[in-house]
Amino acid sequence: MVWVTSKTEVLSGWRGGDESVICGGILYFLIYSTGGTRDSRHGLITYNLSNRSSSHNLLIRSFIPVPCSLTCGRLMNLRDRLVMVGGIGKPDRPDIIKGIGIWVLKGKEWEEISKMPHKFLQGFGELDDVFASSGTEELIYIQSYGAPLLLVFDMNQKQWKWSQKCPVTKRFPLQLFTGFCFEPRLEIAP
Repeated sequence: MVWVTSKTEVLSGWRGGDESVICGGILYFLIYSTGGTRDSRHGLITYNLSNRSSSHNLLIRSFIPVPCSLTCGRLMNLRDRLVMVGGIGKPDRPDIIKGIGIWVLKGKEWEEISKMPHKFLQGFGELDDVFASSGTEELIYIQSYGAPLLLVFDMNQKQWKWSQKCPVTKRFPLQLFTGFCFEPRLEIAP
């Protein structure tokens, strides 16, 4: 089976990335500004997967601005809620990270869930403007590419904590660490 869309719209001044997620039958994907004088370097576009035959709806009409200037954004579906973890950019230097925030999309508005406390941000040491993040159930995992540290945020308890210390050590300066989150399960259909 091949999935084809009738969308041929060009979003001038924006480019797609690799951050996307399906939540509640809607495909959400993060787009990036290609320059200019935009207030925000990121935005969110939506596409209703159950209404694919409708070609008269423009993607740009589904545009949802991000809650603040971001260095990067990570999208995830946690129990049918669209969650974004984003690197918060400095107002005068949007490419420099000053913090990490977590938001949940409610309609077309972002609700802030938490901002990473400064002591955890410092715990990463040198945190680049991008980082890895994934989640499952009510837990969000945040990891710097430059260190084997893993920070966990519990959405229910609104609590930040370090995971158990990783036995891996950094052997050379440019060594990168990455991972992914998955929920193993077996589904059987009649």
